[in-house]
Amino acid sequence: MMRQIVYISTKTSMGFNEILQLPYAIFLGYLKQLWVLQMEETQEGRDALYKESAIHQTEPDLGRLRQLNGYQAKGVD
Repeated sequence: MMRQIVYISTKTSMGFNEILQLPYAIFLGYLKQLWVLQMEETQEGRDALYKESAIHQTEPDLGRLRQLNGYQAKGVD
């Protein structure tokens, strides 16, 4: 926990007590967004973020499906 507080403090210039007074959900949001920003700084990080987002994708990629052989679009009656 202390490591995360120091990480947020150095990245945002917020004080220790100010971070401790944050609601827990906001604290976690800061951690996530700062982690994503750090990952986006390198090509390897961007690749990892892309792979992570593809794993958690819940909607089908209809454009890719239409490119497959044998796919036939059916009209809605």
